[in-house]
Amino acid sequence: MEDDKGEGSVEFDGKEMFVVRNGIRVAKRSRKDKQWVSLMPGVRVRDFRDKGRQGIQIIYSGSQH
Repeated sequence: MEDDKGEGSVEFDGKEMFVVRNGIRVAKRSRKDKQWVSLMPGVRVRDFRDKGRQGIQIIYSGSQH
C-alpha cells in the first residue's frame, strides 16, 4: 500500500486490523460493516479495486501531513 506521502501497511494485533503509516495507526477496520474508520482528523482510508488490482488508499484533507 502506498499513498502520496509514503508507504503504509496493514497490521493485525490479534483483535483489530489497522492501517499504519510512519508508525502511527491512522485507521482501523470496523468489525460490523467492514469499513475503515479514521483515527486521525483529516485522514480517510478506503478500499479500492481497479483493473484487477486491489488495495487501500489513504486520502488526506487539509495540511495535517
